[in-house]
Amino acid sequence: MTRIAIWSDFRGVLTPPLAEGVRRFCEGTDFTPAQIVRCLRAIAERHGCPDGMAVLDSGVLDERRWTGEIERELLGRYDVSADLSDFATRWWSDRRLDEDWVAALREWRAAGAFVGLMSNLPVEWRGHLAAFPTVADGFDDVVLSCDVGTRKPETRIFRLAEARSGLAPRFNVLVDDLPGNVAGAREAGWCGVLSGGDATKSAIALIDSMISGSAAICEGVSR
Repeated sequence: MTRIAIWSDFRGVLTPPLAEGVRRFCEGTDFTPAQIVRCLRAIAERHGCPDGMAVLDSGVLDERRWTGEIERELLGRYDVSADLSDFATRWWSDRRLDEDWVAALREWRAAGAFVGLMSNLPVEWRGHLAAFPTVADGFDDVVLSCDVGTRKPETRIFRLAEARSGLAPRFNVLVDDLPGNVAGAREAGWCGVLSGGDATKSAIALIDSMISGSAAICEGVSR
């Protein structure tokens, strides 16, 4: 067995795809998934951030100022009046997991792989994540952007994580649903694997082959 460190993303990999989470979040509201995504993009552009969540998890805005900007965007763009003061509660009420991915992580960990969680997360949401099924006892380590002061895809978060795993960069694997984060991992010398939704089965098969030694680390993954 080749010992590697598998760092799983949270939302979109350990859980159903992000788009599905957004769709569930919008159920029973007066706005659509497309509308809230467009509002988040506008806020990201205004604050010079790569995406709408980065505005929050980088600390550019605290949660209430962030949701306030979303409310104003919805009203100004779509004439939709919304109260998003309970955004986090509603967002985290979706507690579904990708059971195939959870089972694979457990199997790899039982076989001796280092299994970690790496997530870009605002400080206000740390408690929600800690209470999520499997997070408390399912990982050897958890690296959160709000705790370490850097976020994916920045190189520094990968340097911090590999120090915790105790393995050289090439034996650390980031599994993420965002191509930009996967690219950042590869630039840091890691293996980057795209997963989540329809890509989960192929990601599991690839990592299985790495662990068994039937494929070189990152074989077939462009850098």
